Amino acid sequence: MKRAALAAALALGAPLTILAAGEDLTALAGHTYLILPFENIAEEPSLEWLSTGLSLSLGEYLLGFGAKTVDEEERAVLLEGNGVPSGAPLALASVLELGRKMRARPGGARPDRIVLGRFNVQDGGLTLQARSFDLVAEKGRPWTTRTGRLRHLLEVQEEVAVALALDEGLRVPSRSEAVARHLGGLPLLAFETYCRGMDTTDSKKRLQLLKRAVEEFPGYPKAAFQAAALLAKEERWGEAAAMLGRAAWDPHPYTAEGHLLAAAIALHRRDARTAASEARAALQYADTARGHLLLGRALLALGERDEARAAWRRAREADPSDPEVDDLGRALEEGQAQPRSTP
Repeated sequence: MKRAALAAALALGAPLTILAAGEDLTALAGHTYLILPFENIAEEPSLEWLSTGLSLSLGEYLLGFGAKTVDEEERAVLLEGNGVPSGAPLALASVLELGRKMRARPGGARPDRIVLGRFNVQDGGLTLQARSFDLVAEKGRPWTTRTGRLRHLLEVQEEVAVALALDEGLRVPSRSEAVARHLGGLPLLAFETYCRGMDTTDSKKRLQLLKRAVEEFPGYPKAAFQAAALLAKEERWGEAAAMLGRAAWDPHPYTAEGHLLAAAIALHRRDARTAASEARAALQYADTARGHLLLGRALLALGERDEARAAWRRAREADPSDPEVDDLGRALEEGQAQPRSTP
């Protein structure tokens, strides 16, 4: 069975799910979801980390179920560009107005679903709610509500994610007991540390918290991936490779991104053969311009110009607007094999 078929919320430590042999997650993709930070109904400042954490983990679930989601950076651009403060509660009219503005925006992500969430904690009890809005039909679904104890946060969040996915018509695969046993030990503390890291805009503090999360739960893939990405941005290639190597990739809803990051790191470390292998692995999960570009650069570095040109053509077909397409085209003409300075 393909590793691409393994997908669910490792970041939550909840039981994973797998697809039947031969099924492709990309075939399940339909709508694109923008998941807003969960509203803290309890208004307890010490729980603000949950606002970002629940949004991130719900997104990882939906990715695992084959949906498309707007990533954290693009979400910030969309919200800030439309004057929406992070975590601000939105009424139905505001959600629909935000949807109209986003869908009229040229380029970038154009979600057709917005997901709102909220949580309440009282006397150790937890209530989680989520609902989606169809931005095309301009209709909202009822709230999906699940309750439990705060110490069972991960299990309650899984129940909400599955219920929302089923309500959206997504296919929630059967569970893999073997993988569930492997992931059942994620401590709530590690999840909190990861969420606190992702909730800060201070890159140094974020890196410290992500590293701590990996220490608290060895192999924590999302935390290791995010830490490696930060190290790569700082061009600390050796450290980035070591951190990425600590991620327990199987299973992970961001496997394609993990291979792409590994390919970029390998290119900057002048290991073109590994870069080509990682880029090909990423393309097995998702046929993206980024994957073809990295493969093309790796092949060019290996002196395989015809194959590199073929990869460049496929990248150009996938996304002709990507500036790296022109960069690779010039490199092919000039015989340059040097990678860009950023991953």
